[in-house]
Amino acid sequence: MDFNVKSGETMQEKLLVIGNFLKDAGLMDILLQDGFEITVVPNEHKAIRDINEHSIDMLLLKRSEHTAGSLHKFIKALLREQGDRPFPIILFEENHNTEAVIEGLRAGANDVVPKSIQGSELLARIRNLLGIFHIENERNNQKVIIGDLVIDPGSRKASRDDKEISLTVKEFDLLLYLARHANRVCTREEILKKVWDYDFLMGTNVVDVYIRHLRTKMDKGFSKKLIQSVRGVGYIIKEGE
Repeated sequence: MDFNVKSGETMQEKLLVIGNFLKDAGLMDILLQDGFEITVVPNEHKAIRDINEHSIDMLLLKRSEHTAGSLHKFIKALLREQGDRPFPIILFEENHNTEAVIEGLRAGANDVVPKSIQGSELLARIRNLLGIFHIENERNNQKVIIGDLVIDPGSRKASRDDKEISLTVKEFDLLLYLARHANRVCTREEILKKVWDYDFLMGTNVVDVYIRHLRTKMDKGFSKKLIQSVRGVGYIIKEGE
């Protein structure tokens, strides 16, 4: 069963925890006293659902029965759900050794700690990661402006000449990626990997299809065409042209 635990103080960052290992290790009260709001879910499926429905600041999970392959797949699935507000992941290891740390980091965790970690050290590691991600999230939410094009990652809105453009989730992600890499050619392979998190498959035309949809919406009523093709390579948005 899912449940939320809150301290009596003003709520700060929200931690999502899979399983009861924090309470079992005597770490739950330490985190609550430091002002965190903690949501505990029983399994991975509940975690993904919670991430879809609520904004969180960090995920904590125990390695438990995950093999290297299943851990990698699960964390990759979690990363896909992060959307525009990435959060750090701390992995707790029962058998904490060099091999386990390397395996956990390769799987996508931001830190790997022993289940027996002291509360003061855990707090320091949590605060360090939250600080790093807070700076990165602020940077990611800064508006991108190219000529008359304005993209606001925070509100997920885009406009040209103050006219808002209605975009699907992937259309917005694609436009934002191209705009953040203005003046540089973005290959189809790169776009698939960064926007869709897919490995490039020969013959796929998903990028070309989305570019066509995006161009229809972005260029309607404007003489200047924003997205330019580079034959046989990919696409580019150029500033000052």
